[in-house]
Amino acid sequence: MNTDYIFWTFSAAAQSVSAFVALLLTGYALVLSLMDAVREKDDSLEDIHASLRSHYHRRLTWLAWLTGVAIVLSLFIVYLNRSEHAVSGWLQSVGAGVDLAAVGSGLAFVVTIIDPKKYQKAAAEVLDQEDAGSTGSTDVTRPAGEFLDAFLHLERLIRDFLKTHDLYVPQRANSTRVSYSYRQMIDALLQNEKVERPLFNELLEIGKYRNLVFHGHVAEVRAGMLKRVRAAAARIEALG
Repeated sequence: MNTDYIFWTFSAAAQSVSAFVALLLTGYALVLSLMDAVREKDDSLEDIHASLRSHYHRRLTWLAWLTGVAIVLSLFIVYLNRSEHAVSGWLQSVGAGVDLAAVGSGLAFVVTIIDPKKYQKAAAEVLDQEDAGSTGSTDVTRPAGEFLDAFLHLERLIRDFLKTHDLYVPQRANSTRVSYSYRQMIDALLQNEKVERPLFNELLEIGKYRNLVFHGHVAEVRAGMLKRVRAAAARIEALG
């Protein structure tokens, strides 16, 4: 029986899988560059971007190992195959299954990285982890809109404080609008010794939580975090 078809099938499979993954990695590098560009324009995506990179790294690690096994197994089958004696059917089935799994996992990864809702899903996931890790399942929740309103009030107080103390940078020479983002504003407070490190850290945590809520499009937030925002606003007001 001629077994050349096994040789050609699995040698082609090894080459195809390696070429597919190489193309996938090239596309992934391009996606990362685009994500970095988006993050530079919107620093509120920093934590979400870090979570996505970590998630993608885990997926790529699994894909790399699976691809390596698929290529080695395909070449092993080619090596064992003889013109007078074909490789056993079960080994061919295993090799074909691993090859298909590598291609399928690669396609699934492509779908993941091009998902237009990837930021929303990542933000909601990180927010759920943060809530579960800090408060447990019995904590009272409040509407997200109430939290965002409180955060906007806090942000407005910080902006007004910077303007009052001439610590802001106008966008244009004739503009009175503060060009700082929230993170830049609280950095300005710390650098100009208007707040102590503990308050700065609290404001930083509040800002991170707000970013997750905003990008995650969640309906409810921790009531405890809402209290923290209001308490921080009261401390900013007390600065005078």
